[in-house]
Amino acid sequence: MVASTLTDRLPGWLAGESPDGAEAVCCQCSLARNLSDFPFPARCTDDEKRAIEARITSVLDGLSLFSTGRYYSLPELSSREVRFLAERRLVTYELMCARGPRGVYVSEDQSLSIMVNGLEHLCLRAIKPGVQLQEAWAQLNLLDDTLRGMLDVAFDDRLGFLTCALNNVGTGLKSSALLHLPALAMANRIAERAELAAAHHLVLRGVRIGGVEERPPRSVSLFDAPLDHVSDEALYTDMEGALGSPVNETQGDLFLLVNRGTLGLSEEELVFQVRQAALDLITLEHEVRAVLLKDSPRALEDQSGRARGIAGGARLLSFSEGLGLLSSLRLGIGTGVLSGFALSRVNELLLASQGAHLEMAKGRKCDPLALSVERADLFRRIVAAS
Repeated sequence: MVASTLTDRLPGWLAGESPDGAEAVCCQCSLARNLSDFPFPARCTDDEKRAIEARITSVLDGLSLFSTGRYYSLPELSSREVRFLAERRLVTYELMCARGPRGVYVSEDQSLSIMVNGLEHLCLRAIKPGVQLQEAWAQLNLLDDTLRGMLDVAFDDRLGFLTCALNNVGTGLKSSALLHLPALAMANRIAERAELAAAHHLVLRGVRIGGVEERPPRSVSLFDAPLDHVSDEALYTDMEGALGSPVNETQGDLFLLVNRGTLGLSEEELVFQVRQAALDLITLEHEVRAVLLKDSPRALEDQSGRARGIAGGARLLSFSEGLGLLSSLRLGIGTGVLSGFALSRVNELLLASQGAHLEMAKGRKCDPLALSVERADLFRRIVAAS
């Protein structure tokens, strides 16, 4: 089902060039909402979840959204298909690991998803290229206003929108940017930027591969999902935009910038803060790259050239190693020392080299060795075509 509708093309947020340069991979706004007459999903019975899903999908159908997208009931999908949706940032890690009636609406260009019965009853997500956070928020704001006119959403006059996760109480909005900052990492300046972000109520953190190391207690029914829904060869997201790691342990020189809380500021202020901080980081990254180009141009050429050589000749390639190669290729493209290799190819590999994507292309489950073989084959094909 998923293979016939989503796998044939890149999502809109990665299909073209980023308007903010190679450093800005993508951005997203996620909005948490709950229905007022039901417990939070972790305390819902399957019958209650089924009723929530039916109510929400009926509203989506009434808005004619199914004519420009599709709703996927996750229990009807295979584990591979669910992981594929998670790898495309269309469902959160929590929704992937949940159980019972739940699903996700995906727009035709894969830039909008509406998740049902994950950590919250509703999670609206808009994804854009670069740091087009105002555009993402405008899209969500219009949809949220429409849905709230048809659904009774949990709201408190003093606290704002009520959510299962305390750090989402208030506006319920998490605004984030996924950034590629290799020069700042090489210059050991990420930690200082993380401290500066924290001083402005933002979080700059690393990106981890796979799921969380410790699963919640089995008594929390939301996460009583089979472990085969989780792969160590993927980049999953939570509501904030990525499963986090310490900045010095990030993968592929990728970093996530996100607002810490949602209480006390308006949505427009939250979006503005994250966007400006992201643009400041990109500007600083450019400055450090200029220094590297001036002082060590051969080193940059060597790094990107070696990455292209390995990518074009490898026969076994782990996901972690692949992310490292993509980081060097993206840096070479951004600094102009690597010619003949398009950023769109790097974006394609960023998605297509994940575990479920490779299994979908192969049409069967693969063990880690088979995934390494398939990933290396994919890299060689893309490099050869460039």
